[in-house]
Amino acid sequence: MSSEFRQYIIEDAYKKSEIFSAQLLKLPIKKKILKAKTTNLDKCAYWKLYDKTNIYEDGDQLKAVTGICLVLSVFSIIGLYSSLLN
Repeated sequence: MSSEFRQYIIEDAYKKSEIFSAQLLKLPIKKKILKAKTTNLDKCAYWKLYDKTNIYEDGDQLKAVTGICLVLSVFSIIGLYSSLLN
């Protein structure tokens, strides 16, 4: 084996050993729970799909649920129609 190839093998082994020499990170054990100060979300006992009293409500959750229901109903109608054709 030539010395040039041997040098490449040694450099490659050194680079691989650097990859596996990682250190562990110390993460905090206790997490701080942030409570909302400006809104009354902490007092709410239930969740609404569309809450008109919230000024930041844009109705995107209602649109998503409506779209999912529409797609499922269209698939059901297509399935019933195709089963009646046979």
